[in-house]
Amino acid sequence: MSTVNHGRSRRGSALLAGAAALMLTLAGCSGGGDDEPQPERELGTPVAGEVKAGALDGVTLTFAGSGGVFQDGQTEALWDPFAEASGATFNQDAFDAGKLKAMVDSGNVSWDIVNTTQFDTARGCGTLYEEYDYSQIDTSKIPEGTITDKCMVPQILYGLVVVYNTDKFGGDPPTSAADFFDTEKYPGKRTVSQSTYVDPQTVEFALTAQGKDVQDISAGDIEGAFDMYRDLGDDVIGWTTGAQAQQQLESGEAVMGLVWSGRGYGAAAAGAPVAPMWDEWMIMVDSNGIPKGVKDKQAAFAAVNYSIGAEQQARMTELTSYGGVNVDAKPEMDELLTEWMTTEHLDTGISPNVDFWVENYDALAAAWAGWATGN
Repeated sequence: MSTVNHGRSRRGSALLAGAAALMLTLAGCSGGGDDEPQPERELGTPVAGEVKAGALDGVTLTFAGSGGVFQDGQTEALWDPFAEASGATFNQDAFDAGKLKAMVDSGNVSWDIVNTTQFDTARGCGTLYEEYDYSQIDTSKIPEGTITDKCMVPQILYGLVVVYNTDKFGGDPPTSAADFFDTEKYPGKRTVSQSTYVDPQTVEFALTAQGKDVQDISAGDIEGAFDMYRDLGDDVIGWTTGAQAQQQLESGEAVMGLVWSGRGYGAAAAGAPVAPMWDEWMIMVDSNGIPKGVKDKQAAFAAVNYSIGAEQQARMTELTSYGGVNVDAKPEMDELLTEWMTTEHLDTGISPNVDFWVENYDALAAAWAGWATGN
């Protein structure tokens, strides 16, 4: 663990690896620490991006993130400035799903805020994660529809997007989810996630290609979605990490990929001839989760509230290439980053059916296991 008090601290690991692991290990667990008295302070009416000077002198908070350049950027844009303004000491740690569960089960929670997915906070709301008191969070500038359960405030906006090789298809690019599966019109290998992260939106993308509305699907649709990927035969290859997906695009091994938007941008920034398809892309949201049994909810809420300010979110985008969650944020972006920025294309994105996947996670996990292992 590293510590910051009015300064800079960084820790690296795989981008989104912690949040990804949680989908495989999340299980029912008991909360701890509910009987401990929670500190209370007069912090005033919350305004995103602001905190009363010195209000948290002597308080220590820990953020458990997904590492790499993403957590580096969050530390510099969000948590270091919060520490400076509030007087708090702010630690950085690496998120681990098993560690979170052990903390909650034991009632000895040492993390205050974690980076996870919206599906994870929805599934663990009330067991692994605390419900938010939204009277302590200024949500007025958060993009509509991005608060998807009672235990989350959005952290970033990114996407699962089709990335295609412009040397191959620049003259007639794909314009629909169905085009991804059309190997006659768009020949060549596609890369799709086969990671340990059980991803509902990979399924939703295939169902969109079938013409289905993801807000009106059933458990019986799940296996059919994977059949679409299997039917690609030799034209489908798998990626198990974002870095691998990016490398497959850069090398030309894949002429098309269904990948995280940040990895597509990374390939383009490295000089690969690739572009995003913004028709029928999957809107992805990461959550600020507060672990169940956290010792100082008010301080954690104050830190999250500060982090979603327009200035903080703009700086986070500039440092990480991921979309912010404040509609007033105005990051300085060059032409390439603007092309890949999800917040510029929300009108064509598809939001996930979070409630459906919470209810049908077991069926999804079983089907995903077969897909990820090649069965």
